[in-house]
Amino acid sequence: MNRYDRNLQIIYVAILMSTLIYAVVAWATTHLVTPGKSLGDELYDPITIGLYSAAAGTFLAALIIRARKKLIVRWVMLEAGCICGLVAAMMQGDWRLYIAPWALALVGFIGLYPRVRMGTR
Repeated sequence: MNRYDRNLQIIYVAILMSTLIYAVVAWATTHLVTPGKSLGDELYDPITIGLYSAAAGTFLAALIIRARKKLIVRWVMLEAGCICGLVAAMMQGDWRLYIAPWALALVGFIGLYPRVRMGTR
C-alpha cells in the first residue's frame, strides 16, 4: 500500500467519524427536550421534508459522480446529508430525525470504502 492509499483511508475514517460525532451532538442537544409533535408528525413538517430531500439529493449525487479522483468529494457529499439530518434533528428537537440520513450515508460510505489504488484510476 502506498502513501496515497494510506492517506485516503485516513481521510475516509476521519469523515466517517465526524458523522458519529454529529450523532452524539444530535442526541446530546435534544435528548432532554420533549418534542412538541410525534415523530410521524415531524416527518411531514415542510422543513424536515426539505432537509431530507437535500440529504437524499447529496446521496444520489455522491453515487452518480464516478470519477475516482473525486473520491473525497463524494465522501463529503455523504457527510453533507448527515449535516442536513443534524439540522432537522436540532430544529425539531428530536434526535431520532438524524437516524435516517445517517443510515443512508453509512450505506454510501460502505460502498465507497477506499480500496488499494482506488483513488488513482
